[in-house]
Amino acid sequence: MILDRTKVYLRSGSGGEGDSTLMSISSRKLKAYGGDGGKGGDVIIKISPHLYDLSKFRGSKKFIASNGTRGGANNKKGQNAGNLIVSVPEGTRVIWQDKVIADLNGPEKEFLICRGGAGGKGNYKRNYTVAPGLGEEKEVTLDYRIPNEVALVGMSNAGKSSLFNALTGQNQKVADYPFTTRSCLWAGSEYNFKVFRVMDTPPVKVKKENSQIQENDFLRHLFRSRIVIVVGDEIQSWKKDLEAVKEETSLYDIGVLKEKKFFYLLNKIDKIDVNLIPKGVLAVSAKSGQGMDILKKQIVEYLY
Repeated sequence: MILDRTKVYLRSGSGGEGDSTLMSISSRKLKAYGGDGGKGGDVIIKISPHLYDLSKFRGSKKFIASNGTRGGANNKKGQNAGNLIVSVPEGTRVIWQDKVIADLNGPEKEFLICRGGAGGKGNYKRNYTVAPGLGEEKEVTLDYRIPNEVALVGMSNAGKSSLFNALTGQNQKVADYPFTTRSCLWAGSEYNFKVFRVMDTPPVKVKKENSQIQENDFLRHLFRSRIVIVVGDEIQSWKKDLEAVKEETSLYDIGVLKEKKFFYLLNKIDKIDVNLIPKGVLAVSAKSGQGMDILKKQIVEYLY
C-alpha cells in the first residue's frame, strides 16, 4: 500500500552570532572589528522524479536545517548554512494550519517553506552587535494526490486491471476473482503522440454505514483526474454502477467531483451483444483489443 498522507516537522537554521572582538589601538582607545554571522539554512520542499509516494517519511519525521556560523575577528563573516532540501513526489500538497499553502504538481516545482534566520551583525563599524535572526518552524501535513489524467474506477471483477494493462502496456496482475487490485497503480499511455497518465484503483465498496468510509479512501486520488472511466461488464447495471461510484466519491469528498468528465465503459465487449449497448456508453474488449484505439482517441480529444 502506498503512503499518501503524513505529518512532518520542519525547521530552518538560525543565523550565526555577530562577533564582538575589540582590538586595543592604544592604552586609551579600542577598535571594534568583529564580523557578521552567517545566514541560517532555508528548508525547501522540492519534487523528486524518483519518488512515487511518501513512504520515505515513515521513519523520518523531523527535518532541521543547519545554523549559520559565528562571525570572526578582522571583520571575518561567518559561513552561510546550506539549504535543506526535502524531496517529495510530484502531486504533493503541503497543508499548514488547515490551509493548503503549496501544491507541488509539476515536474520541477519547489517551495521555500521555512526561511533561514539572518546572520547577526558584528561590531565592525559600530560599537554594538545585533542579534541573529531565528529559524522558522512548521509542522505540516504532506498530502500526496497521484498525478493522473484518466482514472479507472468500478466494482470488483469488472476488468479494470485488464483495461489498465491494455491502455498502458503494463503487465499488472489480472485474475478472475475479486479484489485483485489492492492499491492504486498508475502509468503513462500514448496515442497519436499525445501522452496521458492512467490510474487503476481498487474496487469501490458500496458502504452501508458512514463508519466504513475508509474502505474507499483511495477515491481521494481522483482529485487530479480529468476523466473518470467507470468500468463494468453488465449492460443492465450500468446506470446503477455509475451513480454508485459518484455517490461514494461525493461521500468521501464532494470537491473531487468538480470539473471531471465521467464515462461509463463496458469491458469484455466480446461477450456482449453490441446491439444492446446503450447510446453514450463506451465499449471495448481489453482482452482482444477491440475498441481500444477508439477509446484512446476519445480520451486524447477530450484532454487536448
